[in-house]
Amino acid sequence: MPLKSPTPPYPRSFHALLLAAFALVMLPLVVGMLYTAYAQQRLALQTRQAIRITVDVTRTTRQMSEDLSALQRSAGQYYVLQDPQLRVGMRDAHRALQAELRTLQAMPFGAQEQARLQRIATREAALYEELGGAGPADLPRFDAFAPRFAELASSIDRILSAGNLLVDRQVSDLGRQSRTLRAALLLQAGAALLLSVLIAALLSWVLTRPLRQIDQSIRKLGAGDLQPQPQVRGPRDLVQLGHQLDWLRRRLRETDEQKQRFLRHVSHELKTPLASLREGVELLLDGVAGPLSAQQREIGTIMRGNARDLQQRIENLIDYSRAQRRLDPLVSAGVNLNELLASLVRRNELALRAKHVAVRIDGEAAALQADQGKLDTLFENLLINAMRFSPAGGVVRIQMRDDEEAVTVSVCDQGPGVAEQDREHLFEPFFQGMRQPAGAAPGNGLGLAIAQEYATLHGGRIQLGESSEGGGACFTVRLPHLHDHVPPAFAAPARNPTPT
Repeated sequence: MPLKSPTPPYPRSFHALLLAAFALVMLPLVVGMLYTAYAQQRLALQTRQAIRITVDVTRTTRQMSEDLSALQRSAGQYYVLQDPQLRVGMRDAHRALQAELRTLQAMPFGAQEQARLQRIATREAALYEELGGAGPADLPRFDAFAPRFAELASSIDRILSAGNLLVDRQVSDLGRQSRTLRAALLLQAGAALLLSVLIAALLSWVLTRPLRQIDQSIRKLGAGDLQPQPQVRGPRDLVQLGHQLDWLRRRLRETDEQKQRFLRHVSHELKTPLASLREGVELLLDGVAGPLSAQQREIGTIMRGNARDLQQRIENLIDYSRAQRRLDPLVSAGVNLNELLASLVRRNELALRAKHVAVRIDGEAAALQADQGKLDTLFENLLINAMRFSPAGGVVRIQMRDDEEAVTVSVCDQGPGVAEQDREHLFEPFFQGMRQPAGAAPGNGLGLAIAQEYATLHGGRIQLGESSEGGGACFTVRLPHLHDHVPPAFAAPARNPTPT
């Protein structure tokens, strides 16, 4: 048993499917926005840290220089004035220097600067101990400490320069991180947009798949294709709509079959008494029941023509039904149009004489690969249409032209032509144009519809033009030499301007 291809899970309704599709399309964009917010918050935190480090380094290094100067000044005052109270200033300056050194050691200095800070802390502590230690507190002894104060000041100046470099490095790192973040955000935005487009394209296919199936089913129904269609797959409400379309298809098929049965029954019921009627009229005209007077023969001739017209209409009705349903396959063979048209004229010679209409055939055409029976019906319908609308004493002109691609046959009459408002309805079944011949029985409007069906079946077309001589209508049929176009089954008849 063949395995069925897995179908994607669908929500219960098309509305839910739309919401899910919208959420999936928005997901990459939402993730991108969250990442952008996180990256910006992280950059802002790094910026605040860099600003804090910059402020602390700048303020602390400058304060160290001032506190070292305060230590030296307090020590000098103590050694000059010999006042023990002045040792408080020395102690405060020492504590401030040690606190500032600890603050700088917590900063992101390099190993060299960290070692220098440690040396400064050690030397400053040793200097403070010696300044307050035992020994004479006189000026010569204080002057001996001057080189050590100068060395500490030089070391603090180097720390100040290192602090400035640290600040510059922090600014440079912030700029680099900002550029990196901008590039990452641009790349992320492009990737999110591309992913959203891909998801949207995929979801568009998923969303429109059941709609395409429904649209295809509706188009086939409109074209008359009543064959079973593939089951619609998708949300439950669209699947239910597909079931309704299938129910409509079955109803239309039942109606079409009933119509076909009705046509078959009607044609059978009409043809049998019509055949008896025509046979009886022919026997009367042949004088089997005795000689006829001129008036009786005229009446018999009229009856024979009307019987023939009735039979033609019944056959047209059946032919049109079969042409619409494509029941007769196209049987291609070599067809000589010259012989076919000449045979048509001979077959309708009595009707042409009764109407006092002449037929003139001009031109020649090469043999066609076509269905001779369908072409015979096509051109006979055009000839009967032209004969019906031609006035007494008129001429029906049939002109053939041949080129490398197709054969063109024009059938022109000298009748009243086609009204402008009727042109867009040409070849619609059962349509009757405004300009009908005086005294003629109304037609059934199927002859030209059948002609159009058979021309389309051969890959050709029929166009309406104006006759160049004496007004009237001119129907031009163009048939390709080698046609490879076969219309789909049950195709709807093409719409063209109205038959005369």
